[in-house]
Amino acid sequence: MVKNNFARFRSALLSQTTLLFMLLLFVVATSACSRREAIREESELGEEGEGEVPVAPYDGRLLGQVVFDTVEYIVSREELLQPFIREFGDGTVVDQVMIRKVQETKTDTPAYYLVGLGMRSGAFRSMALELDVAADKSLYLSSSGSKHMCQSGAGCGFCYFTFSGNKITGCECESRAPGNNCTHKFSERNSLLKDVSLRSERRRSDSNK
Repeated sequence: MVKNNFARFRSALLSQTTLLFMLLLFVVATSACSRREAIREESELGEEGEGEVPVAPYDGRLLGQVVFDTVEYIVSREELLQPFIREFGDGTVVDQVMIRKVQETKTDTPAYYLVGLGMRSGAFRSMALELDVAADKSLYLSSSGSKHMCQSGAGCGFCYFTFSGNKITGCECESRAPGNNCTHKFSERNSLLKDVSLRSERRRSDSNK
């Protein structure tokens, strides 16, 4: 009788131990899965965020607008003389500023450039900055606009920008005589309007007060 009771007790104890052991395995397995998922998600977030460069806000400044193939200046050209002199940064005196269309053929989409012309120590200098064209044909200059510079060599009085399609590709002298050449320099960005307060912007700001 005692033996039977002991056998039943031992059987019940083993059953409870087995149940507890299985429950413990289940908890451990569930915890491991959850941890793996958490690690995987953290890893994916880290990989996606790794190396990302914050996108800078667009800094385009409205300079003009194309109306029936004619450029209407919103910013006076005289106001841009000093910014161009500063952008050259080599003593070039700029006396002409204009917006010019570049379009090799009628099938090419026209591009527009802000151009400054001047002289340094008797040598011709020019700079062209690519403008952004909005859907309504408004023309904006941003710091990401490409910059082209032409510098005349000895014997060359004037340099022309050369282009293909709607992109400036270089410079050439108006005289084709041997030795008369122009130097072309290119930069992907410009700082023409950095820290410059335009009168047109100040007027719009005053009118909104």
